[in-house]
Amino acid sequence: MIKRKGIVVYFRSNNVIKKISKFDIHITYVNRLGKYLTGYVDEERFDEIKRELKKIKQIKFVEQSKIDMEAFSFSA
Repeated sequence: MIKRKGIVVYFRSNNVIKKISKFDIHITYVNRLGKYLTGYVDEERFDEIKRELKKIKQIKFVEQSKIDMEAFSFSA
């Protein structure tokens, strides 16, 4: 079973959405007016992806979603 973690990314510019989609993030929702997006990533890659996203200047901050992701875990 593949464990998932929810991720929320707040950004300054909508142009950064293309850069974010190049990471291994499965984007579920983008709010262009509020300038944030939600998605999920594999649990073992969460810290690595979070570190890489923080290096991009147009991103304000990245946090783990408060929603329990057990319902979104998939068998491989």
